[in-house]
Amino acid sequence: MTPDPQHPPTTWRLERLPHGRVDFLSATGIRHADVDIVRAFPFTCPDGLVAIVAEDGTELAWIDRLDEVGPALAAELRAELAAREFLPVISRIDAVNDAEPAEWTVHTDRGPRRFRVTGSDDVVRPDDGSAVITDTFGVRYRIPAIAGLDPASRRLFEKNL
Repeated sequence: MTPDPQHPPTTWRLERLPHGRVDFLSATGIRHADVDIVRAFPFTCPDGLVAIVAEDGTELAWIDRLDEVGPALAAELRAELAAREFLPVISRIDAVNDAEPAEWTVHTDRGPRRFRVTGSDDVVRPDDGSAVITDTFGVRYRIPAIAGLDPASRRLFEKNL
């Protein structure tokens, strides 16, 4: 096989185990079990800035752009990231009560949901006009475009920040 100058070979590799977890094998043959593959900026840089992190939090590898690692490894990384990043997308907000924590009733791409949000610190608004809401259990919900919500949903969203 001819070397691809756009995708130089990595000096490490990933190995998916039967139980579904992923191990990292370094260039020197050291195995790091059950690594985490995480995006540094999942919403503003979805195709890059990926870290592979050991169980103790040590960064094992850093990937600037997924398209730089070659198609097979990029596909493996994207599959792992997709499984890790369960992120229902909110299409409509039906209600948000005034309790502490506030209970939100919404429609998502995975069906209707009801969850609690502790405070405005749990609502992040990136510069791209989207929002990410983290509930009291740590589940994150995404609104891709706040401006794209219907008027009633936008009012409920803005009122509860």
